[in-house]
Parts: sequence; structure tokens; C-alpha cells
Amino acid sequence: MKREFSAGGVLLKDNKEVLLIKNPSNVWTFPKGLVEKGESPEETAMREVFEETGVKGDIIAYLGEISYFYYFKGEKIFKKVKFYLMKYVSGTPKPSWEVKETRFFSLKEAEKVLQYKGDKKIFKKALDMLRP
Repeated sequence: MKREFSAGGVLLKDNKEVLLIKNPSNVWTFPKGLVEKGESPEETAMREVFEETGVKGDIIAYLGEISYFYYFKGEKIFKKVKFYLMKYVSGTPKPSWEVKETRFFSLKEAEKVLQYKGDKKIFKKALDMLRP
């Protein structure tokens, strides 16, 4: 079975909004992508957030990892994704060719639109870090 390793970011703006992307399956999720040869997961997370959304962020903390299976062209793939909590640095959300849409959501709104179990788990960890 093929294995993939990715990294992504939960990017917060003023601790009031979170950046999400709408993937090709029309699901709101966090920006992420494959760790390239010679790249650290942290570098991947920052690169992917910028490439997919046009927004730059700095890593604040490691949030943890999720893993899941998916099928691509009939092949079952096991994927592990490391997520990092990021703070907004600059940029206006503008979707790349890889995503349908990108924008900031209020934290409450994001809790409602996130559908994947792994995303909900990672977002909860991010929110727990915000609370004193």
C-alpha cells in the first residue's frame, strides 16, 4: 500500500478567524500538502498554506497528526498529516488552481463547516491552546 506524508496549517488571524480552503470535493478543510524531498514538515506547512491560499503565516506550535486512508485511481493510500498552529502574517485569501475557494471563517463558523473527523480533532486542539 502506498504511503504519503503531508503537513498543513491551522492559520489564525487575531485569534478570531481561521483560514480554510474548499477542496475539489467541496469540503472545507485546512490547507496541506505533500512533504517534498529535503523539506521539513514545518517548511511544508508554511509553503502549502501560502501556495493554496496566498496567505503567509508563522508557526506558533505543533498541533499533532492525523492519519487516514483514501483512494486515488483505484489505489488505496495511507496518509499521515502533521498540523501546525500558525499566526497570520500577511496576504489576502486567493485560491490556487488546487482549491476551489479560500477564506477566513469566524472560529464558531469554522466549527460548523469542518466535516472531516481529523480536522475537527486538530481544530479542537488549536482552540484549546488559545484558551488560558
